[in-house]
Amino acid sequence: MKFLCFPRMQLWHSDADWNADLKQQWQPCIDQKIKTRKGAMTLVSVFLFFIFSTLGLSMLYFSQIYLKLSAYKKNSTLLAYASENGIKLGFDHLLNLLSQTVSPSLLSSHESIELREDTINKGSEIVEKLLGLRLPFQNSQAWEHLWWESITNFYFEKIEEKEDYFHATYKTAISSVGKIKNFKEAKKSSLEARLGIFAGNLPLPYIPLLVDKKLDPDQKNDFVEKNKIDFLPSEKNLLSPQISFAEGNLIPKDANSQVQKALKIKFFHPQNLSHLRLRAILGLEETNEPVPDGVYLIKDDMGLGGIYVQGDVEEMVTAIEENFQVVSFLTEQGCWILKYSPQKSKTIFSTPEEVLYYDLIPLGIIIVNGKINSLGGGVMDPSGQAVLVTEEEIPSILKGANLTIISSDKITLSSHLIHQGVKWIDKVPYVKDSNSQLIIFATGKDFLENTKREGKIIIDKNSPQEIKIQASLTAADKGFSIEGKGKTVHILGSLHASDYLSNENKLTFTFDERLLEESDLVQNAPKTARPVLCLSFFKPVEWKEF
Repeated sequence: MKFLCFPRMQLWHSDADWNADLKQQWQPCIDQKIKTRKGAMTLVSVFLFFIFSTLGLSMLYFSQIYLKLSAYKKNSTLLAYASENGIKLGFDHLLNLLSQTVSPSLLSSHESIELREDTINKGSEIVEKLLGLRLPFQNSQAWEHLWWESITNFYFEKIEEKEDYFHATYKTAISSVGKIKNFKEAKKSSLEARLGIFAGNLPLPYIPLLVDKKLDPDQKNDFVEKNKIDFLPSEKNLLSPQISFAEGNLIPKDANSQVQKALKIKFFHPQNLSHLRLRAILGLEETNEPVPDGVYLIKDDMGLGGIYVQGDVEEMVTAIEENFQVVSFLTEQGCWILKYSPQKSKTIFSTPEEVLYYDLIPLGIIIVNGKINSLGGGVMDPSGQAVLVTEEEIPSILKGANLTIISSDKITLSSHLIHQGVKWIDKVPYVKDSNSQLIIFATGKDFLENTKREGKIIIDKNSPQEIKIQASLTAADKGFSIEGKGKTVHILGSLHASDYLSNENKLTFTFDERLLEESDLVQNAPKTARPVLCLSFFKPVEWKEF
């Protein structure tokens, strides 16, 4: 049997001996720990100092960067301001030049030919002629430590040539540089615009409002103050229409080209149109007797021409019947009604004796050798007669129709002449959906005898108090007048007259800008009797920053 054995253990005699022995055994560890902790605070302090020093230096560095960025941003903003001011300086200078140009200004035949040739060769003499300056022109200005400069130049884009005139379009380039004193950087900007110019024997509808009368500056100012004319601003043209004053003899005194076209003949002098020749053209017995009063539709083997009216017309009414343009002529001899449809290419001509049908349409030119005592829009009644309407604003010019009415004498407008597709909203016309044209011309000269007549256009005193007329109106002799009191005449188109008499009535004027895009609308219009230079349009296109 084995007994459990335990190793021998040393016994301590007292607690003091126990503590002393423990101290002796653990002393090396304690000494080592104390030695390890010595200098730790110094290292922490150094580390913290390093961190804060780094942060501080970084803050100083970033502050310098921020200051530099702020200064750069400030200078960049100032440069942008300076460059923008350069564009504005050049633009305002050009706009001021265009506003002060005499438009239209007279040209000699030689000058007109030279300008056409230079423009065809992509020159810019026509721009220099219009502005009265050599190109390019430069402007500069300074304020405190800022400085800016602009240079304006023009570059040929295109030319639209016609027989008697041409239309040139130029790209306008305004470039500017902005600088700061003692700062090497510069800022550049540019503005691109379009400028249109007419030259030659210009169709009058291109000139918004012309008074063909020689007036001195004081008389011009009195004219503007006396006559209440308001111009509605343009959407496509930065320059609003304004009154143009000519030296006289700019409006033609005859309508030879329109008469020749309507009668489908050629003659070199007005006296070549004799009674004998006219009777032959109208299909009457060829004698030297005067042409009987009445309404004649011109026709030959080549087709239909225009309408010739001998004698006064008591009432002329325009109306729309389905897709037919209707023009009714009421005279002392009876009533004639012309209906034609460009869409169907059909014409119906009703005379007091018969009704004629054609699978053609006539030229839209009506020549009246006499007065038109009443002209306006109306409707067709159930009996097939055209009735003048004054109470309502009814469209009476068919969409797509191009109608020219020329009288040797006086024309009185009695009612609205509104085109199909034109919307009048708050007395402002919108022509986006319209492609028709109406030209009214009072020549003041007999087409056969060449004797003087009263070439005048009148707004009738019994017409609506607010009458709307969409047409190009030209009165060559006695001018244009508004009869009655308290009237407001709204014209969408153009007006050209040897004189203007408002009788304290008001005229609100809107230029028909479709003419600048559709030259066919002026093909039968009267043209200036002398070559002219005329501003067409000016429109900003694009602003660029570099």
